[in-house]
Amino acid sequence: MNFLDRHTELIDNEISKLFTESNLLYHPFISKVYSELEAFCLRKGKRISSCSTLLAYEGFKGKIDEKILNVCAGIELYRHAILLHDDLVDEDTKRRGEKAFHLLFNYDRRFGNVTTIFAGNILYTNSLSVISQSGFEKEKIEMVMNLFINEYKNVNESQTLDLLFEFEDTSLDDWNIMASKRAASLFNCTIQTGAILAGASPNECEILKKVATNIGFSFDITDDIIGTFASELEYGRPSGGDIKIGKKPLHIIYTLELLKGKEFKEFKTLLEKKNPTKDEIQWIKTKIEESGALDKAKETSLRYGKLAMQYLNTTSMNKKSKKRFSRLIDYVSESLDWYK
Repeated sequence: MNFLDRHTELIDNEISKLFTESNLLYHPFISKVYSELEAFCLRKGKRISSCSTLLAYEGFKGKIDEKILNVCAGIELYRHAILLHDDLVDEDTKRRGEKAFHLLFNYDRRFGNVTTIFAGNILYTNSLSVISQSGFEKEKIEMVMNLFINEYKNVNESQTLDLLFEFEDTSLDDWNIMASKRAASLFNCTIQTGAILAGASPNECEILKKVATNIGFSFDITDDIIGTFASELEYGRPSGGDIKIGKKPLHIIYTLELLKGKEFKEFKTLLEKKNPTKDEIQWIKTKIEESGALDKAKETSLRYGKLAMQYLNTTSMNKKSKKRFSRLIDYVSESLDWYK
């Protein structure tokens, strides 16, 4: 998607400016932390969340300007603050083909872990600072600040539940509650920010909340499937990491619903085993596919994507931005095939 590549380049330039303009001279280690944060935020990847802000803003405003690009850079700091903590909690070793942030420091494990907690907090507060100083009207900035604060709380609640589900039996209802505050919260934050700053009406923003929720559900399902089935070369991190720590993504919950008897018991036992072998992980993957759970999860993701587009079409967003949003939503859904 050319527009996504172009927007990604614009946003990356704004991120670089933020770190260049920072006064980091009071201690060399703080300078090192910021340098690593800049490199982490600029690792190659699609800026899907902040691009959704640009599309919403352009859809109601009719143009992209320097102020919204600055906001998008702040959104990327916000997004990466979440990723830092997510990688730490999940004990991931890589992010986009390079070391996870908590493994970048030459001291002990505790030092890397605690530094990552603090660094994530720094990114979050800096993201709010960038957005608050972006030059938009005070009333709009206050609305966006309240949105960020509420959604950051929501995403932390969802991460707490995601961790809990590693240790407890989890139902489809449990997963839906957790997912409603995960990527759905991120996209609600990013899409509504663009709309609010462009002057969209409260009614339009309510519709966009439904758009964001459905995109978020589709994104989570997609990302979890990729995490289970993609190769390290494709995904930028070792395959099957969620299985190793006992996570319960939607395709796992569907598998538990579809398997019966001996296979169900064996599947559940292996899920509860910490650090299963490669052969055991492969057996789990095979059962996810053979049971029909993988196809069911894909179909669910596509259904959420279609719902997102249906809601989007009821807004007064211009046709050009709707078309681009449709391609973005398709991109999220179609990425289910990345692991092949």
